Amino acid sequence: MRCTLPVVALVTVAISSMVAAQDATWHTVQVPGLCTFQIPPSLEIQKGVYKTVNDQFRRTVLQITDSPNRVVAQPVGINDLDPRAMDRYCRVIVETQMARKGEFDPLGKPILLTKTELQELDKIFRTQQDAAQKELAKKGATMQILSWVPVAVADLNGTPAISYGYCRSGHAGAPAVWGRTYAVQNNDCMHTITVSCRDTEKNLWADDLRKVLQTFRFVKR
Repeated sequence: MRCTLPVVALVTVAISSMVAAQDATWHTVQVPGLCTFQIPPSLEIQKGVYKTVNDQFRRTVLQITDSPNRVVAQPVGINDLDPRAMDRYCRVIVETQMARKGEFDPLGKPILLTKTELQELDKIFRTQQDAAQKELAKKGATMQILSWVPVAVADLNGTPAISYGYCRSGHAGAPAVWGRTYAVQNNDCMHTITVSCRDTEKNLWADDLRKVLQTFRFVKR
């Protein structure tokens, strides 16, 4: 199956830091001590891990209170087992790997890598993705990587990042899924942001996912 990656996956390596916050219908997601980002009204945070608060301007903020190292946004309605929502696939997954102070580069440090170093990183990330698909296969979710966008240095809303893209087969005959991942170093942690959706639904999600990437702000550690 051929997977056509949308513009956000193939072209948008540099995410402009000059983009303003999204309109009032978008919710701000706050992961205390780590980052904030915004999601459109078509997405929700997986239930049970946040509380709703108001900021100083009385805007709604979804403050993560549980499992801050893995935050998942999904189509609105999945929390309530809405069949229509569960028939769609879109994800914003924000993961944070904690480590010792100084184990990673400081937040915002320019990433200067040679072509050879980028190729070596590309092999590492591709191997990790292949291993992840094999683990899923053991659980009955047989999927495979259909195409790959090599590792490149990226700009995630003004923050240096390493990025790569992929397209994988869907589960149980579902349409193929494209994804783009950004890795951001932050002194004692590594933030990994992955946005993905089905290839057949990119007209529903691609533009909003691009805008979501434009809202990320990280807390310097």
